Amino acid sequence: MRLTGVLDPAHLSALTARTAGRPDVVVGVVDGAVDHTDPDLALQPVRFVGAPVPARDPGAPPGHGTLVVSLLAARPTAPTPGICPGCSFVVRPVLGVDVPPAAPADLADALADVVAAGARVVNLSLALERLPAAGPADDPGIGMLLNAVELARGHGVLVVAAAGNDGELGGPPLVRHPWVIPVVACDDAGRPLPTSTLGRAIGRHGLTAPALPRGLSGTSAAAPVVTGAVALLWSLFPGASAEAVRDAVTRPRPPARRTSVVPPLLDAAYAYDVLRDVSA
Repeated sequence: MRLTGVLDPAHLSALTARTAGRPDVVVGVVDGAVDHTDPDLALQPVRFVGAPVPARDPGAPPGHGTLVVSLLAARPTAPTPGICPGCSFVVRPVLGVDVPPAAPADLADALADVVAAGARVVNLSLALERLPAAGPADDPGIGMLLNAVELARGHGVLVVAAAGNDGELGGPPLVRHPWVIPVVACDDAGRPLPTSTLGRAIGRHGLTAPALPRGLSGTSAAAPVVTGAVALLWSLFPGASAEAVRDAVTRPRPPARRTSVVPPLLDAAYAYDVLRDVSA
């Protein structure tokens, strides 16, 4: 399967040309309501956990959650094919949220639910509610969320999160956690969008990725590119550990180095080469 040229900056075709994904690679999505009747959705069934699936409002445009899932799971025959439609998907809607931000405690519960449901990589194209302060002592929900990330790490589940679209330096506590892969959005030439949130932690362990043009923009649309790359890498190297996949996808191609608040551009072809070499 080949995707359009918008993904060329990330070299994702090096993976999509080899596989559409494997059903035993489960991709978790935590987002707003998802329309499970969307005819473009995956080759594999989309499973919902943790909350009832909201009824579809006939004639309503697809919401944020549906668009995010479609970026990953849309059939190869869809107008914009999904990145990894051959994978399996487990979706945890955060009820009452269509265009996030989400409350930290709600996001913590949702992340724990998809980990328990067998996800190997989780996409979080959400922002946290703005808080008066940014530490666990100020909002217990932040502590719950960081504990949920530790739960994911303990189960070998990778967590990919949108870095945010505030055009600021720093980022919320979620994207500063060292296990999370925060994603900055870029244009077709690989230049970060001016609205993307940057920061030391984002530059240290995050990635930049193109924003897929499927009704979304910014880091909400860029995070699924990295999530999809992780799912395809695991489909091609099913025996790789979470640490190995994370290292491969976040390792800059030499001579590039992590030296600024701007993370390097995803290079899926190089990630494939890294995993091929360590798996030989």
